[in-house]
Amino acid sequence: MMRHMFAPLLALVLVAGAARAEDTLSPLTFQSQGPLGSIDIAAAQRGLAVYQGVCAGCHGLSAVHYRDLAGLGFSPDQIAALAPGGDANAAFGAGGAMGAPDLSDIVSQREAGTVYVYRLLTGFAPAPADVTLLPGRSYNTAYPGQQTAMPDVLHDNAVKYADGTPATSAQEAADVAEFLTWAAEPDLTARHQIGLRALIFFAFLSLVAFAALRSWTKTP
Repeated sequence: MMRHMFAPLLALVLVAGAARAEDTLSPLTFQSQGPLGSIDIAAAQRGLAVYQGVCAGCHGLSAVHYRDLAGLGFSPDQIAALAPGGDANAAFGAGGAMGAPDLSDIVSQREAGTVYVYRLLTGFAPAPADVTLLPGRSYNTAYPGQQTAMPDVLHDNAVKYADGTPATSAQEAADVAEFLTWAAEPDLTARHQIGLRALIFFAFLSLVAFAALRSWTKTP
């Protein structure tokens, strides 16, 4: 199970993607969204650091195994260093807080799940004067009913990014949202690439068929 104690280690072994991610905050955009979207590897790597350092103490990610981190560009040695006892087959675990939801599929379970996670994590605010919070609740503009049992856990520099990206609370929220998108759909990039190739192939077949039909209609 991933614990807060591993956060410094993860910050050291994180490797940046092929290129530093573009600004996702102004305006808010996610590379993973849309029919041709792909996982932003650099952002997802940073989001793993946020999950591990901030979220893992309460929320599990039991459907994800350490070996799956190869899909985010981690080497076998790095995965072994992160996994308990070096067991790459181990799951991330069930989290450390009773009742806290497992986050393995949270993005797929919510409409516009990637943006929902971001909005939730950045939606904390002081309760308006006419709102009485229930005991143990925090006011959140994005949560249904505006009262959630989860406290505002993100703050600037909650983690240190190995690629030098400023770790603002908004950046942390965006990165962990991208990471949880990957956790829910680790094959998203490959699936979209296959879909694009299929579209190109069928478009080519359509052009060939159209050309053949015109040729036949012109034949005396």
